[in-house]
Amino acid sequence: MKKLINTVSLLLLLAVVMTGCGKEAPKVEEKLVPVETTKISTGDLSHSLNTTGEIIAGADVNVMPKVSGRVQNVVVKVGDKVHKGQVLFQLEGNDAQNALAQAEAGLDLAQANLERAQQGLKDAQINFDRSKELYDSQAISKSQFEQAESGLVSAQTNLKVSEAQVKQAQASLNTTQDNYNNATVVSPINGVVAAINVDPGAMVSPQVSTVTVVQMDTTKVKVNVSENVVDSIKAGTKVPVTVNAINKTVTGTVLSVAPKADPATRAFAVEVQLPNEKGDIKPGMVARLNLSTGTSTGVLVLPIDAVLERDGQYTVFIVEDGKAKEVSVKVGTTSGELTEISSGLKEGQTVIVTGNRLVSEGQKVKVVKELGGASK
Repeated sequence: MKKLINTVSLLLLLAVVMTGCGKEAPKVEEKLVPVETTKISTGDLSHSLNTTGEIIAGADVNVMPKVSGRVQNVVVKVGDKVHKGQVLFQLEGNDAQNALAQAEAGLDLAQANLERAQQGLKDAQINFDRSKELYDSQAISKSQFEQAESGLVSAQTNLKVSEAQVKQAQASLNTTQDNYNNATVVSPINGVVAAINVDPGAMVSPQVSTVTVVQMDTTKVKVNVSENVVDSIKAGTKVPVTVNAINKTVTGTVLSVAPKADPATRAFAVEVQLPNEKGDIKPGMVARLNLSTGTSTGVLVLPIDAVLERDGQYTVFIVEDGKAKEVSVKVGTTSGELTEISSGLKEGQTVIVTGNRLVSEGQKVKVVKELGGASK
């Protein structure tokens, strides 16, 4: 009985094995990675230089008195808006006023002497003319005539001296008047008072800055650029400028480009003027600039996301026969969302833009969308 049971079990096992060998093993479907692609094409790529710089006032003037003196009063405070010619502070003017009165009197005296000399010349001319007639008619002696002639010459000389004295007195008065006027110190520009370094009663001189006035209607930002891009930056060029402190972007204008490099930095200074009608852009803030430095025409371009970088080497994945193929490339200028491919690819090749970080060499892919084309 036991032998029979063993025989039946063996037959059943053989039947199961034979049944299994008659069927094919199930196939495992290969997974396709979904990707988005684009065809590499030629285009124009703008070159730009992203840099930062510190904002400075459109004009920054340290006001110093033209004469020495003691401050009588200060009529402005920090933050005041002032216009050109507006009084900032006043020096004591007693000495200047006395000197002015003396100079005016000196001019009056010189003018009186001039009038007397003019009259003296007239009298001498009349006397000379009369003496000449008498001498010609032999009514007076030669010595009398020569005396009249000498008097005319002397009168002419006196007139010249008097005229010179008037000019001298007028120049002295002008200088004294300037000194008197300079006791009133005014703003040389329209702007805002940024600093006051003087108090009433203090002594000041032309060598010491007393008040600082800055022009805020326009501001400037100064940046340094290298020699390989300076020739492409031109005065008058429009420049986007972002001031992060106030979250504001304005359009600036290149005001000047230095004709020579700074000996210390070997860089060229570029000044960009910024409009500031509201006055919210303050000197000292940091600005970010995007300077245009030219255009490359007819170059191969790709979206930045299509290019992978590993240890300084750049690659892209192209699609060939439904599979991903890794290709080494060299990149050039980058502008916005596009980058230049200088070697490694040909126009018209299909490049993976999205999903390129999920594929490997030879892996099958499924193009779900071709950028710029219809979805697949």
